[in-house]
Amino acid sequence: MEKFTVFGKPIGSHYGGTGGHFFMLLLTWCYNTIYVVDSLDRDRIGKAKIEFQAIINDPFMRNSVILVFANKQDMSQDIVKDSELSTTSKESGQATLYRGAMTPMEVCEGLGLFDLKNRKWHIQGTCALRGDGLYEGLDWLASTLKEVRAAGYSSVGTSI
Repeated sequence: MEKFTVFGKPIGSHYGGTGGHFFMLLLTWCYNTIYVVDSLDRDRIGKAKIEFQAIINDPFMRNSVILVFANKQDMSQDIVKDSELSTTSKESGQATLYRGAMTPMEVCEGLGLFDLKNRKWHIQGTCALRGDGLYEGLDWLASTLKEVRAAGYSSVGTSI
């Protein structure tokens, strides 16, 4: 596991169960989750769902607040490229379609967020390279954690 810091403060650990393409940060001081999804990786959204569901259904995470960053939203357009297989395939007019990034709605469906009951969650489209959407997501998390604290709820589930 790799440790992360924000503005020099340690906040959690990197969990790279699928080769680092999908990862999460466990906010160690309150057991809340930030899950980052590579929105271009359509082929592994099913595996990401299995890992995500295992994490959020852990007894210690049952009451956690969940923030999902759907990253690489800057790559949202489909790209058509000539096939690189051979010259003959180019002559026959074959092309390869590279689908763009999944929308935040597609990521919600892929991870099963709509099926979560009695959970506070938010998905935020992001472009980490430009910083787009990061502050908006973290602002949502901070305000939600304040609401949860004011209501007197614990973000830590009970152990079995």
